[in-house]
Amino acid sequence: MSFPSTEVRLIATFKQGLKQAVSDIDGYSWDDVDSITEQKLLLMAIRDHDLESEVTIQWYADGDMLPELDHGIENGEKLAIRDEGGPYPTVKQVAEYYIATEGDSESLPTGTSITEVIDAETFSWLREYYEQRDGPFQDLYLANIDIHLHLYQCARACDPEAEVDEFPENLIQSLSERAGDMKRELLRFQIFAGLEPYVTEFTQVAETVLNECAYQGVRAMGQEERSEYQKLLQHLDTFYYHGLWKQITRLIAVHTVSGPEDYFERAANWGRVEKTEQKFIEVFREFKETASEYDIDVNIKEKKLPEVWINRESITKEEFLSWELDQSLPKDAVSSVPEDDPIYDLVG
Repeated sequence: MSFPSTEVRLIATFKQGLKQAVSDIDGYSWDDVDSITEQKLLLMAIRDHDLESEVTIQWYADGDMLPELDHGIENGEKLAIRDEGGPYPTVKQVAEYYIATEGDSESLPTGTSITEVIDAETFSWLREYYEQRDGPFQDLYLANIDIHLHLYQCARACDPEAEVDEFPENLIQSLSERAGDMKRELLRFQIFAGLEPYVTEFTQVAETVLNECAYQGVRAMGQEERSEYQKLLQHLDTFYYHGLWKQITRLIAVHTVSGPEDYFERAANWGRVEKTEQKFIEVFREFKETASEYDIDVNIKEKKLPEVWINRESITKEEFLSWELDQSLPKDAVSSVPEDDPIYDLVG
């Protein structure tokens, strides 16, 4: 019989403590806590208890996360630590930690209370979280969340059941600008070499779709008529998130994972990194079918999509992991590229 690891028991304890705290607050239930919020609340508490070396942490699509939690922990209630006097906090003590943030003297590391985090719109709050965390590739994550949030808000504005019914301002320009920022950030880091054209292809598809929405006057439509575009814009966001962003963050996940299970997590993501081109094209083709339902013709230059750096140069896992963040280019090296520079097509 194999016994649960300390990591699994700790995560089970902090999750049960969080669940207990939420249920003890009037007007709140566990259903109010989405998976992203759960991950961040658990990480903040684990770090505040100086236990981050006891768990596996990696940066992935939504920032830092606990992959063991993401895989699911069975029998969490039974595995959670409830007996006091040991080296680790109990469920009761974790719950008290969260409840204390509702008072005047305590707060979470983000300077907020547990209910303020739960009540916040997830992606808007996540942007503030990235700004406050000194994490790896911070500006890349900020560019991502602005693109993701923009597309999410566009789709939400078409949802007849949503409270928000206005499109973001600068329907196309804001997305194009942040996509350009993303490409410049990718160019700073050698490990992302080859991914910039993928951003270009996505951006051209997104601009085509949003231009068509603008031409059709979607913003001025009534709620019922506009709702017909919800599927299109939701699927565009899916293409971005699963086709492009997740391929970028698989590289980040491999490079940043640390903790008791880091070897296994790195091995799992390494295999997926090698399928970057395949996955991007697969998700695009699914979106193309949706776009065609709206008589929108979108295309990408599939044959011109390059291999990512680790494939193109036959980089080994050891060489990839030996790369350090301080080897990146400074921001001003990629902030402004003249049109006659061969690299302009990558960032322009």
